[in-house]
Amino acid sequence: MTPRLLRGWASCLMTGLLLGGCANQALPPGGPPDDLPPEILSIAPANGATLTKPRDIEIRFDEVISETPRGGGRDLRDLVFISPRSGVPRVSWGRSRLIIRPSTGWKTNTVYTVQIKPGLQDLRNNGIDSVIRLVFSTGGPIPMTKLNGVVFDWAAGKGLANAVVEAIPEGSRGRDTTFYQAVADSAGRYVLEHLPSGPYFLRAFGDRNSSRTLDPLELWDSTRLSLERSNTVELYAFGRDTVGLRISDIALLDSNRTLKVTFDKPYAPNQVITPSTAVIKRPDSSLVRIRLVRTAGEKNRADSALARAKADSASRVAGKDSTPVMRAKADSLARVKRADSVAAVQRARRDAERAARARGQRPPVFDTLPLPKLSRPPVFTEMYLTIEDTLPLGTQFRLQMNGITSLSNVIKSPSRTFSTPKPEKKDSTQKKS
Repeated sequence: MTPRLLRGWASCLMTGLLLGGCANQALPPGGPPDDLPPEILSIAPANGATLTKPRDIEIRFDEVISETPRGGGRDLRDLVFISPRSGVPRVSWGRSRLIIRPSTGWKTNTVYTVQIKPGLQDLRNNGIDSVIRLVFSTGGPIPMTKLNGVVFDWAAGKGLANAVVEAIPEGSRGRDTTFYQAVADSAGRYVLEHLPSGPYFLRAFGDRNSSRTLDPLELWDSTRLSLERSNTVELYAFGRDTVGLRISDIALLDSNRTLKVTFDKPYAPNQVITPSTAVIKRPDSSLVRIRLVRTAGEKNRADSALARAKADSASRVAGKDSTPVMRAKADSLARVKRADSVAAVQRARRDAERAARARGQRPPVFDTLPLPKLSRPPVFTEMYLTIEDTLPLGTQFRLQMNGITSLSNVIKSPSRTFSTPKPEKKDSTQKKS
């Protein structure tokens, strides 16, 4: 330690003797910069231990860790998941140690998995960006089973970040219900390991209030399965209710010949839509003729096919033999663009790794897995109505959508009044020529 630091610590010590201690226990100033996240020195009990029933789990780090988790968590308990679930875990901070125990104690003959989400950091905000996992058994051998997959936010069409996934053994009821829990990563991917073989009720939900239990209005999905050794299951979470759909907005497009109808939540993707699905009435109750009703998915496919047809037509105008040539050229340009994109990502990663090593840091951790894609059809909130004749300006209409099914299988016929824009007023101040 330098003489300057020695003098600073001596001053703090004298002040502590006189006033009862230093007010701030932060690290002393000076010294080389610390850009490395905390490293784990030891975990007790050891990972994979059997026939052990510890009082608590102790994780020791090579430096003091912060009591405040990275990313805005309330406290360190928000990062810790103990499976099987036994209430909110007790997490004690001891400078360079974490002490973890379940709120109701460890059960006998049980395999426990402890998961700590990314978010632990030191006093200089250097965070651990990977998941810490520990498995041990208070009884016999640890089963080598695995349940993994993706939890999707079906309406958003992407993985549900930090979703809570729980597997409940069939037949488990009441106070003896066992909940095996895990938390998904930022892309919705989850892993539940070392569960006893057998039938399970699997459920996942977006834990908006960090209660670790499914609450009203939260997105969720569930299924049943039989776990033998390894299962891969996708879950499609959405909000459940018994209210049904309502029309939240009606927009006029294409010179009042197309209506874009937006519902307050997605409709079921497998329902049959026909022109009779929609009814539009004038003020005198006469009907407006509707030529076509399309879902957003059908419209997207039709627009894409029309764009391809226009491109092919332009190619034929340019020359009979130009279409195959232009397609080959477009495919070649697309391949070059994809290759350039991949090369740019790899180059950025190499540059980041070299820069980290030059500063004496660990190379950053990159998630090289591609973002998960839905296996089910996407869902939409919009439908498009094509009218036979242009709707007159300044007129009010009543739209009713018949038999629209929500994702919760609730069938309703919502309606809404809308008006076409008023005609522009003529400028009476202009003189006649």
